[in-house]
Amino acid sequence: MSVLCESKKYMVTSDYEIVTLTVKNTHEKIQIGDFYGDPEGAIISADEKFCVMYGCGIIVYFLKKPFENYQYNSKTPQWKEWGRTNANNSVWIENIKLLDKQCIEIESENGIFKKINVYHDL
Repeated sequence: MSVLCESKKYMVTSDYEIVTLTVKNTHEKIQIGDFYGDPEGAIISADEKFCVMYGCGIIVYFLKKPFENYQYNSKTPQWKEWGRTNANNSVWIENIKLLDKQCIEIESENGIFKKINVYHDL
């Protein structure tokens, strides 16, 4: 198991391809992602409203109760995905930078940068 990121309330870890959120004060564990080829990393927003995991595309997981375990091909307000649809449309993400309370900048494996509003662009 490796720690991808941590904040005051949460810790995000990965074990092989599975990403888990731990709520520190209750020790509750929720599966928040599953990545082909393991996740590259994760960030938690400064206001602890969302977590972004990246590797083969991104998953934005909103940190609000009731927490739901991640499932492929599921539509829910708990998470959004980008660049993960299939082998032809997948994008390998090398790095993510948090720009403000709702925008991130992603850097793909080919050096292309893209800004995304996690609430409106996904």
